[in-house]
Amino acid sequence: MKKISLKVFLSLISAIFIFGSCTKELDLDEETKLAIEKQEKLKQLDELYELAFTDPVKAQTDYDRYFAEELLRDGQNFLVDNDVRMRSTFTDLAIRLNTNFEKIKATALSNSIFDVYKAKFESITFNRSLLGEIPQQIRKGEKLAKFEGKVAEITAYFDNDINDKKSKTSVDQDILGKRWQAMKIAFKPDWSAYLFLYYDFKFLANGGLDIEQFVMYPVWDIQGNQPFTAEESPNFPEEIAPKLLSPAQFTTYNNKIIFYFHIEANPNAADIKFNREWVYEFDYILEDNSLTLSNPRAMRFMHPFLYVGGYGQDSYEECYFEDIRSFTLTTE
Repeated sequence: MKKISLKVFLSLISAIFIFGSCTKELDLDEETKLAIEKQEKLKQLDELYELAFTDPVKAQTDYDRYFAEELLRDGQNFLVDNDVRMRSTFTDLAIRLNTNFEKIKATALSNSIFDVYKAKFESITFNRSLLGEIPQQIRKGEKLAKFEGKVAEITAYFDNDINDKKSKTSVDQDILGKRWQAMKIAFKPDWSAYLFLYYDFKFLANGGLDIEQFVMYPVWDIQGNQPFTAEESPNFPEEIAPKLLSPAQFTTYNNKIIFYFHIEANPNAADIKFNREWVYEFDYILEDNSLTLSNPRAMRFMHPFLYVGGYGQDSYEECYFEDIRSFTLTTE
């Protein structure tokens, strides 16, 4: 047997060590490769997020392709990674937010101020639901600020349209400077229900209302197959007026009157009444010293609940009995 010299022996040991190190380095390279690929996925999702705010239609197309071909390709599911999944969710929500807004802008808003309010409330509900889907872990930073900024922009879009429509109307001068009053008990034909109507107020030239009494029309709505009633206290001076978050408003246009009230949350949690907005629309006819309001439309928005009742709704014939479809106010 030949003897191995010390030099050769050390060389063999060194070669074995180097080979083992190379094997470890190859393993680390594989992990590094996956880490680099993950970062690339996050970067591309961020780019799609930004694209959603400038070209949501293209962003939707590119995201759908990217989701199918890159995040779920060749049996590799990158969505099992929490970071990738959350970033993908945020991108999807941004696309849905902006795509929906583009559809709203592509369809001209109604000439009816009441209908624009309704569209606004529906949009707020949709957008807040998207905000609620953003994962808590990423509810911070510039991306969230951009998302929230877009939500505010969309709401402002409706507010600007409402204000623009109001600015183009002129207050019916014949209803100003008079105290309008009405007192009526409206009975359902079968006497199974009644509504007490009591009004005593003035229309102000600035679009405000000087109210002594104003019974806020209830909303009778059908949710699914179940009737629902949304109503307020009839005691306006003591229970409504102190809780108004902004002055009561009115607008006249196209022989219609719009009333708007914004009421703060009730302190009693059992009442289940949070900050809420009421919008009423009536057709009106002014004859001498009488003002007849008819065809009531009523709406209450208390996120996330929007109830709409009155003329034009399926529930109108069933819920709005004849005696409350019209009433007449007179001046002092």
